[in-house]
Amino acid sequence: MFLYSSVFSQTSKVTISETDSGFELLRDNKPYYIKGAGAKNNFKKVKESGGNSIRIWSSNKSKLLDSALKYDLSVCLGLWVGQERSGFNYNDEYKVKAQIELLKMKILKLKDHPSLLVWGIGNEVDLKYSNFKVWETIEEIAKFIKKVDPNHPTMTVIAGLDPSKVFMIKKYCPSIDILGINVYGSIVNANLNIRRYGWEKPYIVTEWGVNGPFEAKVNSWGAKIEPTNGIKANQRLKRYKNFIEGDREKCLGSYCFLWGQKQESTATWHGMYLSNGNPTEAVDVMEYCWKGQWPEKRAPSIMKIKLNGGNWQKNHVFIKNEEVNLEFIFNKNNNDSLYFDFQLYPETFSTKGGGDYQKSPDKLEFIKVKQLESSLTFNVPNKKGFYRMFVFIKNEINQSSVANIPFRVEGQ
Repeated sequence: MFLYSSVFSQTSKVTISETDSGFELLRDNKPYYIKGAGAKNNFKKVKESGGNSIRIWSSNKSKLLDSALKYDLSVCLGLWVGQERSGFNYNDEYKVKAQIELLKMKILKLKDHPSLLVWGIGNEVDLKYSNFKVWETIEEIAKFIKKVDPNHPTMTVIAGLDPSKVFMIKKYCPSIDILGINVYGSIVNANLNIRRYGWEKPYIVTEWGVNGPFEAKVNSWGAKIEPTNGIKANQRLKRYKNFIEGDREKCLGSYCFLWGQKQESTATWHGMYLSNGNPTEAVDVMEYCWKGQWPEKRAPSIMKIKLNGGNWQKNHVFIKNEEVNLEFIFNKNNNDSLYFDFQLYPETFSTKGGGDYQKSPDKLEFIKVKQLESSLTFNVPNKKGFYRMFVFIKNEINQSSVANIPFRVEGQ
């Protein structure tokens, strides 16, 4: 049973309107620009920050629809379609049919939920794929939705933008109303390429944020260089203003990534929250983007991090148990009291991508020698290997910032 609130007593009718100035999403005949987050929790904070929608990647946790409704948030509801790179065989007619029939049952079950906004049919089925039959599945599901649910548009979500993918969707998926694009570094060319590649319908930026680990620079031993939270926050702000709000003609809105936390090369790369649940300054940025003003209380922001005076452009190599100095430059913003924490982890060299599960490493003990407001002297481990040092700063209400830097320990 759905926990319908008094805000919506029945399903909302969502349509796409085309005017002289471009495309517009209408919800119950009112303009509805998506200010969304890819999220499975912290829904209350989305609403408080000025957001109006969440994106979830599959229908397996349909209770999230009720949770979103509680905070008057709409939902871009994912229908998970098997990915070839994960072993799904689109030449197996039995498995293809079984998948489609299962999704049809979920569509019939959820199509009238009042928080539903858009159907997201598949997420990155095009990533490392070679069997174009997947588009037949996408079309069959979209066509079924058109038949049974006239109230919600259909969308499929691709990894980045590519002319061949746009061609395939245009040709084989005519029942798709909206193109969803997951773009990180490539967001800077997205609104140009959407037109260059011939997509004539509207689109939604279904994932965006900072450059992903797959786009990162690496040092001499392959450790990926993660920007500080302060650099990331500035990047998010510029990308939203320039490349999302900057294309109101064809873009119906966006879902920032990730309104939560996950391990992806590091535990802090994409997450707008830390593993302990604390929000980072990325949440403040989205409030500014959605509301046009900063929150009354802001998170601190780490801008730079160095080891023995050298930034990430230097390969930091030390001998066992060597004493080194970690420095970091940060903005206090409007905080009087700040709290510092330092954590050491072994380096992870994951080759996984596309959001696949990655196991978080265990924290390591280390010797602190001396701590000042913007530096820490410590001893590196007495064991050869590859490591990464993290510095966390938070204020009295746990708004946080984080930065990290990799280093290597060799024998003497």
